[in-house]
Amino acid sequence: MKLSFIDWTIMLIYFVFVLGVGWALRRYMKTSKDFFLSGRSLPAWITGLAFISANLGAQEVIGMGASGAKYGIMTSHFYWIGAIPAMAFVGIFMMPFYYGSRARSVPEYLKLRFDEKTRGLNAISFAIMTIFSSGISMYAMGLLMGTLLGWDFTFSVLVSAAIVLVYILLGGLTSAIYNEVLQFFLIVFGFAPLVFLGLKDAGGWSWAWGSCCLSGTGVRAFSSCSGRWPRSRCLQRGVPR
Repeated sequence: MKLSFIDWTIMLIYFVFVLGVGWALRRYMKTSKDFFLSGRSLPAWITGLAFISANLGAQEVIGMGASGAKYGIMTSHFYWIGAIPAMAFVGIFMMPFYYGSRARSVPEYLKLRFDEKTRGLNAISFAIMTIFSSGISMYAMGLLMGTLLGWDFTFSVLVSAAIVLVYILLGGLTSAIYNEVLQFFLIVFGFAPLVFLGLKDAGGWSWAWGSCCLSGTGVRAFSSCSGRWPRSRCLQRGVPR
C-alpha cells in the first residue's frame, strides 16, 4: 500500500500531538499522587470516555473484527454476557469501596482488605495478564503498520512502544487518560463512515437484513425474513421452504 504525502503528514501530526499532550502535562506531575492518580481531580466524563476507549484497542478493532467475520454475531456475546455485566458490577458496587479506601490500585485495596499474600497473588497474576495482553496488542500493531506502511515488524513494535513510554513518563496517568479520550473520538469518527461505506458496497441495509436468511436453517430462518425480505429472494439465497 502506497501512502501519499497527506497520509504521512496526518500521521506525523498525530504522533506530535500525542507526545505534546504528555509534554504539556509534565509540569503538573509534582508528586506520586499526581503521576499515578492524576491528583484525583479528573472529571467523571473524561475518565468514562477513557475507560470505553481502553476497550477499543487493537485486540478489539482487529481481533473482534476478525472473529466477527469468522463466527458472526456470536462474537458480540463476549461483551453482552462477559464484559458488560462485569463492568456494570465494578462501576456500581466496587468503585465506591476502591475510592473510599484511597487505594491507588486493586492490589493495594486487597492488601487493606485482606493481607499481603492476597495483594501479591493479585499483583503477579495481573502483571502476567497485562504482559500477554500488551504483547498481543503490540503484535497486532506491528502487523498493521507493516501492512500499511511497509515497516519492519520489530521496528514497528519498538516505535509504538517508545511513543507510549515517552508520553506516559512525561504526563503519567493524566497523559494516558487524555490520549485515550483522543483515541475514542478517532476510533468512533473513523469507523462511523466505514460502516456506511461497507453497507453501501455490500448492497445496502436491505441486503444486511436479508442476510439473516442465511443465519439459520429451515422454517425458522425463513420466518425471520417474512414481511421484510421477499420470499423469492430468500429462496434464491438457499433458504429451504
